Amino acid sequence: MEEEENNIKMIKTKYYDNTENKIYISLKRKSKNINQFYYKRVKELITEKKYKEIYICGIGACVNEAIKISLFITELIPNLKIDEIKTSTVNHFDEYIDINTKKRIGTTNDRKSNLISIKLINTN
Repeated sequence: MEEEENNIKMIKTKYYDNTENKIYISLKRKSKNINQFYYKRVKELITEKKYKEIYICGIGACVNEAIKISLFITELIPNLKIDEIKTSTVNHFDEYIDINTKKRIGTTNDRKSNLISIKLINTN
């Protein structure tokens, strides 16, 4: 996410773990079929990639959506169960860049967000 003001651009960094079996919920995917999108992703990880554990994660405003989507998915896939739910707080590091010179001006890490990680296990 980026914000610009007076030739200075602030880039809000995102916290995420690039592990393939972790799915981060995004509010940018607003659509009627958001549940189906994540359902298909989980189904692919279970059937094609053979993962036994899948993590549905939400940060900040996405915490509630992560819970809803996890419940939706476990209703559709009978052998998938919620095993563990963890919450924590994560720090975000924002970078300030001069638009003209493209040089970094500074960083700050004073933003914190809530994180939820819902572990789904395949019981087959």
